[in-house]
Amino acid sequence: MLAARYLGPDRLETLEVPVPSIAAEEALIKVEACGFCGSDLGIMAGVHPRARQPLTLGHEICGSIAEIRSSNPELKVGDRVTVFPLISCGQCLACRSGQSHVCRTLKLYGIDTDGGMAEFVRLPVSSLVKLPPSMLPFVGAVIEPLAVAVHGVFMAPTESVRTVVVLGAGPIGLLTGLVASSRGGSKVLIADILSSRIQLARELGLTAFAAGEELNDAVEALTFGEGADLVYECAGSASSAAAMTSLLRPRGTVVNLGVFKKLVEVDMQAINFKELTVLGSRVYTREDFQTAISMANDLPIRRVVTHSFPLMQVQTAFDCFRNGNDVCKVLIVPNGTPA
Repeated sequence: MLAARYLGPDRLETLEVPVPSIAAEEALIKVEACGFCGSDLGIMAGVHPRARQPLTLGHEICGSIAEIRSSNPELKVGDRVTVFPLISCGQCLACRSGQSHVCRTLKLYGIDTDGGMAEFVRLPVSSLVKLPPSMLPFVGAVIEPLAVAVHGVFMAPTESVRTVVVLGAGPIGLLTGLVASSRGGSKVLIADILSSRIQLARELGLTAFAAGEELNDAVEALTFGEGADLVYECAGSASSAAAMTSLLRPRGTVVNLGVFKKLVEVDMQAINFKELTVLGSRVYTREDFQTAISMANDLPIRRVVTHSFPLMQVQTAFDCFRNGNDVCKVLIVPNGTPA
């Protein structure tokens, strides 16, 4: 079979490798679509702390069961599935407390072991999440990042929230904006530094602004100078770390979904003087996956996918993902054609 193999910094090639054979409680998945994630940028740059070559990338997976060895009556050959890609130790305090998504040694398929950017992938049956038969593969491959958004949005109560700001209009930011808007009762603003992402956010029905002065003025006008009730930080940048506290009203809340690659300055005085609540949000739970699946067909998920490529063009696809200004979610469709 063909697989997208990371072979070292800036080396990503489509190679022929053996089709995996499965053992008990494993399944062979025929991959229909697999997305690139921001973590793949670190892997390809050779700076990811855990990824080692050779490695098949990809943890945002949708496919169908080609072979299965399990007594689980809910799964059978032909079922369309997505993948819960977290690998937890089961022994640490977080795992023992039922919070395995923040496991001390958390690992993922596609980062710590081979993932789904291939024609087939072997996975434990326990990692499979059944999808509705009518769900398109392009939507199924976005369930994983949608679950990230669901987890972050549901971290903070929204019953009395009137004004929400999402910082960053990449895939996670856009999905967070869509999930937050779907809860109703709040005015949701989203901001980015790229005009193409601002335009895409508007096409998705979100109220979007340029980050910085334009966003500040909009929040000022909307809240009569008081500040937003809730900020979702989805950019993982120094500028958004500075903005997240300044945009909030006293006793407001910030939820951090963005992954910061290095230490940044945060205005601790603003947290102190405004009595702000700061919440971290890491990946998702299995319940978040189910919520994402139930919501997906009611959201414009397909429009978040801006590009798709066949497996033989994986380097071109990655270059598009890494360099393109008009790019949001990029998928590999192993046996498909470019969109």
